[in-house]
Amino acid sequence: MDQHDVVRVHLFVSEEEVGEVEGAFTEIGVRGRKLSAHGSAPLAEVLFAGSASLTAVGHLIVALRRHFKRGVVVDALSRDGVTIKSDRSIPRGMVIIRSQDGTVEVRDAEGIGQALIGAMANAASQGERSCTESIAPPESEDASA
Repeated sequence: MDQHDVVRVHLFVSEEEVGEVEGAFTEIGVRGRKLSAHGSAPLAEVLFAGSASLTAVGHLIVALRRHFKRGVVVDALSRDGVTIKSDRSIPRGMVIIRSQDGTVEVRDAEGIGQALIGAMANAASQGERSCTESIAPPESEDASA
């Protein structure tokens, strides 16, 4: 998997973080759908689902790191994509990246892109499922985050 491969992105946030996420999506140019997340993740009320290149996801994580009032967890355990959540137990500005092989990296802005590419490349090498499938309904012309 290289940095131009498209991966599925699921970003779970509270209602109070929606503005920051929409700002980050716009800043990076990531298109996605905003859906209700009630019952799907603890403390998450909104799900942003979309697809982006690994490079764009890396930029998105850096932007979220600036926008969120708490730390960011990037879960690349699935070979299908990444799940991103804010976590109040992690200091603001810190990013935790979990790879499918169990590796956990703690980062600040330095090296997030390379760590993400490594985590996703590791996940992609574990299976052959598509990286572009998503739980999001098909996008219409006017649907964007």
